[in-house]
Amino acid sequence: MNMKKRLALVLVLVLMASAATTAFASPFADVPADHWAYDSVAELAAAGLIEGYPDGTYGGARMMTRYEAAMVFARALNRLESQIANNNILPELDKIKAELMAEIEAQMAAAGKPVVETVETKVIEQRIDEQALARIRANEVAVEALEGDMAYLEARMLGLIDGIRHDLSKLDEQEVVVVEQPSMDEIEALIAERVQEALLGVASGVKETTIVERVVSTTPELTRTDVELIAEALIRKQVQELDRSVQENRDLIVGLVDWVDELDTDVTVLKDDVAGLKTSVATLEKAPVLSGDQKLEGEYESGGSYAFTQTGNLNLNLKPSDTTKVRAFFGWELKPFTWEQTIKNYGVEVTSDTPVSRLLVGRIANTNLAPFSNYVLPNAHYGFGGVAKVNIIDDLTLDIFGAQSAAASNNVRAALALTYEFMPELGIKLTGRTDKPAGAMFENYAAGIGLFGTVAGIKYTGDFAMDFIDEKTEDNFIAVVTAETKFDPVTVDVKGIYEASKYAISQQLLLGDTIFGVEGGAKAGLDLGGFGLNLAGRAYYEGGAPEDAVVGGTILAFKADASTTFDLGLPVTLSARYVGNKTGDDTAEFKNNVMAKLAVDQDADYGLRYGANAAYEKNVLDSGTTAAANWKNVKHITEREEFRAGANVGYGLDWSGAKVDLDYAAAFKLPLAPKDPVTEKAADMTLGHEVTVGYGFTKNVKLTLGATVDMTFAEELQNAFGYNAALKVTF
Repeated sequence: MNMKKRLALVLVLVLMASAATTAFASPFADVPADHWAYDSVAELAAAGLIEGYPDGTYGGARMMTRYEAAMVFARALNRLESQIANNNILPELDKIKAELMAEIEAQMAAAGKPVVETVETKVIEQRIDEQALARIRANEVAVEALEGDMAYLEARMLGLIDGIRHDLSKLDEQEVVVVEQPSMDEIEALIAERVQEALLGVASGVKETTIVERVVSTTPELTRTDVELIAEALIRKQVQELDRSVQENRDLIVGLVDWVDELDTDVTVLKDDVAGLKTSVATLEKAPVLSGDQKLEGEYESGGSYAFTQTGNLNLNLKPSDTTKVRAFFGWELKPFTWEQTIKNYGVEVTSDTPVSRLLVGRIANTNLAPFSNYVLPNAHYGFGGVAKVNIIDDLTLDIFGAQSAAASNNVRAALALTYEFMPELGIKLTGRTDKPAGAMFENYAAGIGLFGTVAGIKYTGDFAMDFIDEKTEDNFIAVVTAETKFDPVTVDVKGIYEASKYAISQQLLLGDTIFGVEGGAKAGLDLGGFGLNLAGRAYYEGGAPEDAVVGGTILAFKADASTTFDLGLPVTLSARYVGNKTGDDTAEFKNNVMAKLAVDQDADYGLRYGANAAYEKNVLDSGTTAAANWKNVKHITEREEFRAGANVGYGLDWSGAKVDLDYAAAFKLPLAPKDPVTEKAADMTLGHEVTVGYGFTKNVKLTLGATVDMTFAEELQNAFGYNAALKVTF
């Protein structure tokens, strides 16, 4: 309950204590007679609880200040005390009691025996006459009626007090309280509502038969004077309790005002602290932040020489304003003694809330070319250049690119991409590209248009691009369509390609003379209760080569994957793969790849970690380079057959604040095919060992020492040793 509600309760008590119900005229010029709070404002002003401003206005729409609230509190409490005093209840009751006691003493003297002694004797001897019994019954009825009515009044008063106590307890529980300052309009509305409720309660009480009349009607032996005599003592007691409750209520309100004052002081201090914190954070955000890493590494292998390298990265982040951020980055590699250095990465990137939302100048990696159509601008790395994004209007952006691929190149490539999303179901992208040799005109044009969007849960793209390297050449275009959707838990995708024979920017087909290809796939994750099953399958077809093609034929390939993980005390994963590929003419045969693998991996408590795996693969899928193997390329399906197994174990511990990691790994390979035609033996099996010790001074400073042993089990055991050490610092 906030301040305005507590103030309203005090005012309601004052108004209910007053017996006056006379209508008053409003003394304020800005409160018309037809205003909904007119009567309430006039009555409060007449009671002296509120007053207007020097210009004669009331200002009902203004917020009430704490000083105004204190004034109303004080006047309300004084009025409550004066109303109780002016009613003159206690002296009147004392007068009535004195008269009644005098009458009782006169009756006792006439009887010649004390009433109390007579009553006690009659009660003990159980000789109560009928008239005395009737009086006792009447007393009981009167007491019950009076106690019930006074209990109701007391309950209402205690309810008000409990409400204030409840509000105090809620204030204690709140960490930060914002003290509301109510407007006078709000106070008037609440007072009017409470007064109306009180008047309705009084009106309904008047309709009931009074206590005295009920007692007299039920007990004819008693007169009205007898009943009033019995009730006076009870009334006096209840009035005293009511006076005590009012005093407690007043003390609570005074304490509440003091509490609000203290709370207001605390809030002011807290606001100052928060303001200071915001200032500190803003200053820190704008301060330059330098981060990066540096690694010094040395290696040695049997039969080789020592190799030392130093690699590092630096990042400088700035925030010149609340809407602009700047990041400068630099990465390098240095070889000591020969002093060969390579700059791997460098540049400055600016991001902003202005129309030019991003600007990058420096080495342009292929990941920065996503806004441009891959069928117009090849996905490649560029040695130096820049990209920018311009937000023209909502959902309309312009991406700009310009770069040189190599230092020796005398050519700069430029591209533009204009993207507009009409709605989630439809967007369009226009991309153009050209080359500009030094001292020559623009050449090697390319242009493309693309559509994208999501319709009925199907995400689609459609791209069409033309290669204008030779303007006289026909069949220089490509068209690509993709679609993807999900039917939980199954995800389905499809891609269609039509590539004309003279298109050479970013070729998508594997065979040189084919003109179209189709690829599709589906994957699903199934929950089978005790374990999960992941399934995936893909298929690919490529064809359409002319009869006179140098490299003719078709490609028909498909791949299926399955894996599951279950718990046998340890997490066990089973996985399998099958690939089939037929490339060539009708006489070509399918080449198959089969792989099955079992793996156990556990990162247990107490710093211990371990794992093991075993795999069998027939016609090993291998690209022969560091690039990933492509199941659609029949050349990557070899004739090798082998069994592989591996295991690892490690332990990590804290050593007086340092983090120490000890790891061992072993890899075993047993070739099964192809076999030598003379010896009918496959290649020699190998077993590799690797031991690594890591010592972390902190999480950002780590020393690593390692050793390897590669064993080849030929007619004579061959061992190759290797050693490495590295120190890496991150900041």
